[in-house]
Amino acid sequence: MEFVVVGLVVFIIICFCYISEYGEKTKTKIEELNKEIERLNKEVKLRDIYKRELERIEFDKEIKSVGIENMTISKEHKYKVVGKKIPKILIGDYNPSSVRNTCGVLMRMGFDVDVVETAEDVIEKVKSFMHYDLIISNNEYYGSKHKSKITSSHQLLDGLKEIEDFDTPVIVLTVSNDREKFLSYGFNEHIQKVLDEEKVMQVFPKVLKKLKFETIEKQ
Repeated sequence: MEFVVVGLVVFIIICFCYISEYGEKTKTKIEELNKEIERLNKEVKLRDIYKRELERIEFDKEIKSVGIENMTISKEHKYKVVGKKIPKILIGDYNPSSVRNTCGVLMRMGFDVDVVETAEDVIEKVKSFMHYDLIISNNEYYGSKHKSKITSSHQLLDGLKEIEDFDTPVIVLTVSNDREKFLSYGFNEHIQKVLDEEKVMQVFPKVLKKLKFETIEKQ
């Protein structure tokens, strides 16, 4: 009887050791698999970020490819920004004809301009530590090719304000003339479409305090 008990105890100990060893191996294998999954997820995320950045660049190129003279609705050219540092502006707008005019006016005045299509693109540009002196946002993003949860300018503004140390002035560019409504949302200023040099002269000095303009009469 004692021999049977001892044998049973030994058997139980052997089983326990085997189960413990198997459990440790299984745990190690699961940890290795989780690390591999995490690595693959990071690769996919980086690939998606890279792909979107290429698409942003292509959208910017597409807008600017027609040339400054063919972008703008208004051909009158009176003003040019001057100074040691040319202000850099980020434009968020999905409508090619609208953004071509906005981009064309600003480029003809001497501003350094980047163009993106969606509200998420605006946020990603800021998060990527790109420095902008001013952001100009369309009022809505429903028509953007890449659908997103952020469909309005005030939602975009809320997202930007969540970024640590964000202090870039934001102007909303919209068909609406309700300036007070947009100022109440927290925008620095409001411009009613379409943008032209006179509106730039009226609004930009309010939000870019150090900006200097030189009047140039077109010959």
